Amino acid sequence: MKRGDFLLILIVLLAAGSIYGFRWFQNHNEHYAQGDLKAVITVNGEEYQTVTLTKEEQIIDIRTRFGHNTLKVYDYGIQMTFSDAPLPIALDMGFISRPKQQIICIPARLLVEIINPAGSVDDDDALDAVI
Repeated sequence: MKRGDFLLILIVLLAAGSIYGFRWFQNHNEHYAQGDLKAVITVNGEEYQTVTLTKEEQIIDIRTRFGHNTLKVYDYGIQMTFSDAPLPIALDMGFISRPKQQIICIPARLLVEIINPAGSVDDDDALDAVI
């Protein structure tokens, strides 16, 4: 490799790093108070329940024709504690507590997403459509 090749690689890496850093700063610059966030639970594309994330412990038991899941709300976040899916990968997604984080259980057609109700309406990363 010649000197120009190293220079080109360095420029590409710097450009990619600056774009990533700008997006990271933009996403982590969102301000919210503990207790303001909500978790939207969706089953098969339809809203099942919206839960306020509180410090107190809450257990949410979801039984549908697609499966059985249990969610636990505590410390201003949410975590899936039980899934009867053949491969319970959703249990490995862990505790989520920041906006736009998700827990997904595909066999149960379950999506848990944290939202900030007071967030910006003009969010470029927000969901535009579902196909």
